[in-house]
Amino acid sequence: MPDWKDLTVVLCAGLIVLGAVALATSAQSSAIVKGQIVEKGIGVLRFGEKRNLTNTISVLIEDDDRVFDIKRGTVVKYPVSERDAKDLQIGSRVEMLISSYSPTVRILSSK
Repeated sequence: MPDWKDLTVVLCAGLIVLGAVALATSAQSSAIVKGQIVEKGIGVLRFGEKRNLTNTISVLIEDDDRVFDIKRGTVVKYPVSERDAKDLQIGSRVEMLISSYSPTVRILSSK
């Protein structure tokens, strides 16, 4: 008959496996990318039949990204929040968090 120690071992092993799966999933769905802003503009986000206008920035990528397979020297257009669009200037260097779960990128730093 199993006692509480056996149950604790099984529970801990299950939590370790769950944590490893969560970490692997997170690593494959987000990335931190550095680049330089070359253009600001407006784009359209589509959510099914609904369309929303959003601010965008075009960024010259300075490093390779393995998660989204973006190569160095590529210019990519990203949707950003209205607040970030006001704060960012053309020519500034940015560090962004790109997530497949968010419609806009998050600006981590700008210089």
